Amino acid sequence: MKIIFSKNLLSLRKEAGISQEELASKLFVTRQTISKWELGEVTPDLGKIQLIAEYFNTPVEELLFGQEINKNTSKTKDKVNQLFEEDDTDKDWHQKHQWREWQYKPINNGWEFLARYYWILFALAGMIWWFSRN
Repeated sequence: MKIIFSKNLLSLRKEAGISQEELASKLFVTRQTISKWELGEVTPDLGKIQLIAEYFNTPVEELLFGQEINKNTSKTKDKVNQLFEEDDTDKDWHQKHQWREWQYKPINNGWEFLARYYWILFALAGMIWWFSRN
């Protein structure tokens, strides 16, 4: 990714219709500093970059790297959302596995607990046997 801060700053300033002097007064710097930033001779510190982004109401990433970052992240978000959408194969799987519904219901008493987790009894019996022989 190439940092194109200087070009973005120049275009945002011209779109807003303000001069370098006006922007400099808002950011508490000199007009020459704004000029150096726009020419790419100097890059501001992170605090100033944050102030510039807030002033132009734009994300810092867009200010530093341009519009393509937002396009790539939106494509990624779309792909992730597609993964979580329920399709026909998911519905088919749920239809075939409805018999497991009892596993997801809350346990109301000890007998239901034992019906689901009877295998714990074997583990407990094994542990008791192990400790009793020592």
